[in-house]
Amino acid sequence: MRGSVLSAIALLIAAPAFAADVTISDAWFRALPAKLPAAGYFTLRNGGADTVTLTGASSPACAVLMLHKSDEMNGMVGMSDVESIPVAAGDTLTFAPGGYHLMCMNPTVAMKPGGKVPVTLQFAGGAKMTVDFTVRDAKGR
Repeated sequence: MRGSVLSAIALLIAAPAFAADVTISDAWFRALPAKLPAAGYFTLRNGGADTVTLTGASSPACAVLMLHKSDEMNGMVGMSDVESIPVAAGDTLTFAPGGYHLMCMNPTVAMKPGGKVPVTLQFAGGAKMTVDFTVRDAKGR
């Protein structure tokens, strides 16, 4: 019990420093018609002195929200689930079409172009950040 209390206190103390070191910008979803999966894109900047590792994401606008990556292999493009994504100190990682992205399965009615939906990004060590993603149409507008 004492160890878990100390861990919780350490996380609370570290959270403000983490939030100051990691920034998210240009966050948006491409919504598709007919309950097709929506893809989420953003830029993650690690301004801290240590590597941060993105381990997951969740949103009330998605039944399931997964880390994904598009790859080309032997002339074929495919997507795969990703367990975690490390971002080295001082680096920036852009989640964009054709690369890393969030995959929103079974989007809710909240995934409506012109709106915003919250996404909670989860990191190794238990840190979390909630960011509003703008919802754009299938053309990215």
